[in-house]
Amino acid sequence: MTADFVARLGSRASDPEEVRSTWGVTEYVDLMAPPDGTGDRLHRLAHGARALRRLDPDRLLAVVTALARPPSAELNKARVAAAAGIPATTVSAYLDVAERLGLVRALPGTRALVAKRAVGRPRVVFDDPAVAVHLSGGGTDALADLAGRRRLAPLLEGVVIAELLRQRGSSAVDYRLGHLRERNGLEVDVVVELPDDTVYGIEVRTAAGFRPHQFRALEALAVRAGSRFRGGIVLNTAAAGFKYRPGMWGLPVSALWDWDVTTRG
Repeated sequence: MTADFVARLGSRASDPEEVRSTWGVTEYVDLMAPPDGTGDRLHRLAHGARALRRLDPDRLLAVVTALARPPSAELNKARVAAAAGIPATTVSAYLDVAERLGLVRALPGTRALVAKRAVGRPRVVFDDPAVAVHLSGGGTDALADLAGRRRLAPLLEGVVIAELLRQRGSSAVDYRLGHLRERNGLEVDVVVELPDDTVYGIEVRTAAGFRPHQFRALEALAVRAGSRFRGGIVLNTAAAGFKYRPGMWGLPVSALWDWDVTTRG
C-alpha cells in the first residue's frame, strides 16, 4: 500500500507501464455506495455541530445538499444560497462548519506561475463520496453504465482530489494543490505545485482506456509551463498504467492508494 502518490511520481524507479490494478468501474462505484443509516448519521452530525457554532442544523444540511448537486463543482456562493434557501451572506459560516466537520474539502484555484487569468474560486469536494451520492439523491445503480458516466465523472474527480488533499500532510514531498480554469478555456482538474515552481497536471476520466484527447489539456499546460512542467497524468478506470509519451502517463485511479506493480490474482 502507498499513501504518497506525488512522491512516487517523482521517483526515477517508477514506470507507469508496470502499474496494475484490480479496480474497475464497478469497484469504484461500490466505493461510493452509501451505507445504511447515512441520512441519520448526517442529521446527528448536523445537530451536534452546534458545539462548534450556533447555526441552524437544517440549514447546514441544506447547504451541504446544495454542494452535492452537482458534486465537485466550483464554489458559487450565490447558487448554493439559492438552492439551500438561505441568505447569501450566511453561506460562508455554514461552509466553514461543513469543512470543520470533515464533510467537505476545498481545492483552491491554483496559484502556480504558469496560470494566466485563472478563475480563483475553489472546488468543493466531499471527503466521503458516499455522502455525495446520498445527498445527490441519485443512488449508485446506474453509475457503472455508460449512460451514468456523466454523474460518475464528478464523483470520481472528488475521490481523487480528496485523496490527494489527505496525503499532502504526510507526504515526503512538499507541495500545494489547486485546480486550473482560465478565462481562455484551459482547464486542468488538479495542478500539483512544487516549491521550485514546477508543476504536475492531473486529469481524471471515467474511461477504461487511454486516448490522445484525454491528454489534450495536459499538453496545453506543458507548452505553457515549458521547463516548469514536471509531467502530466491521466487517472482513469483502466487496469494498467500507460506511457503516452515521455512525461505523460496514464494510471489507474487506484494507484493513488495502491501503486501495485505486479498483477494480483
